[in-house]
Amino acid sequence: MGKVYIVGCGPGDPELLTLKAFRIIQNLDVALIDHLISEEIIQLIPKKTKIIYVGKQKGKITLKQEEINKLMYELAKQELLVGRLKSGDPYIFGRGAEEAIYLLERGIDVEVISGVSSALAAPLYAGIAPTCRGYATNLSIVSAHLRGNKFNKDWIPLLKIPNHTTIVLMGLSRAKEIKEEALKHDIPTNMPVAIISNATRENQKTFITTLEELPEIAKKAEKPAILVFGNVVKLNKYLLKKKNYELKSNSKIGLNKNYIKNV
Repeated sequence: MGKVYIVGCGPGDPELLTLKAFRIIQNLDVALIDHLISEEIIQLIPKKTKIIYVGKQKGKITLKQEEINKLMYELAKQELLVGRLKSGDPYIFGRGAEEAIYLLERGIDVEVISGVSSALAAPLYAGIAPTCRGYATNLSIVSAHLRGNKFNKDWIPLLKIPNHTTIVLMGLSRAKEIKEEALKHDIPTNMPVAIISNATRENQKTFITTLEELPEIAKKAEKPAILVFGNVVKLNKYLLKKKNYELKSNSKIGLNKNYIKNV
């Protein structure tokens, strides 16, 4: 019997890939890749490894989740080392737990490798500290997306909590609905909001706005993107310095396999 590694690959910058994730990727027989895995990380996969694209995105599904589960199971039964490469962290809205349970219930050896979530990396690269004394002492990470492409609005009341930061994944296309629901809860229209697209990558863009302007500004942003609500967004003007947050996706360190192996 083979083994399945569910590997968190971070938000895109290859320098945020953990050493453990890198070592595992170098030894895989098969790699199942999500559509958000960056090209720089794909380049780190050995040529001997078979790559299967199983990415899911709105309106475009390569394989259904049930089919992905079955594929991992069948490959592991062939005594192969299988890597399920996921953007961010497998257990932060990545369906990693569902996949692990499916395989474990069928006797497959599974190891889950933590990765850097865009929920934390994106604010940092945008000069926003999710928690900071005087700005926020609490933090929530939520998803605006539910099964069946439904809007999750249960988290909206979190916006009323003082000294609180709310980070929203999969919420860009729901910007109009978020504003409408927030207004129903009497959330101030001047609440600071940040939209961070393509976090940690060369084409990252950050938009600083307010709840009032969120729907219009969201039209200018690309997916994938996260939303940050709260006073910590104001830290952007202090913490964002290009020299401190220079993206290194094409740096020699980022793509040098020998360097990573020798660390």
